[in-house]
Amino acid sequence: MIEKDNRPVNLNLLTISLPVIGMSSILHRISGLAVFFSFPMVVWLFSISLKSEESFMFLSSLYQESVLLKLIGYLVLLGFTYHLLAGFKKLMSDAFGVGETLESGRVLSWLVFGITFIFAVLFIFIIF
Repeated sequence: MIEKDNRPVNLNLLTISLPVIGMSSILHRISGLAVFFSFPMVVWLFSISLKSEESFMFLSSLYQESVLLKLIGYLVLLGFTYHLLAGFKKLMSDAFGVGETLESGRVLSWLVFGITFIFAVLFIFIIF
């Protein structure tokens, strides 16, 4: 007969302390989902901007005046950047074995977070 496990089950994700590698993996999946869903909007805006000079100037003036559009563009760009960097980390691990140990994986995860932070600050100065 199988014994029932009486250990407590904690399903509250806000109280679980994840290691940095786990946080990096979860954020990579979330950023991939965000990039996937924002891609049609980016392609649509790009196609509108290429229709004529007037449509490009309209979108450009709309973007310059709207803080909300700048914020959305910033978040899309930041999500894409993080997803790209975390994807490189994953590919390096799969192809070359870089970051397969716990310590090197932790260092590479912090490196991805650090480079993303540098790009985030750089994008703030460029966009805003």
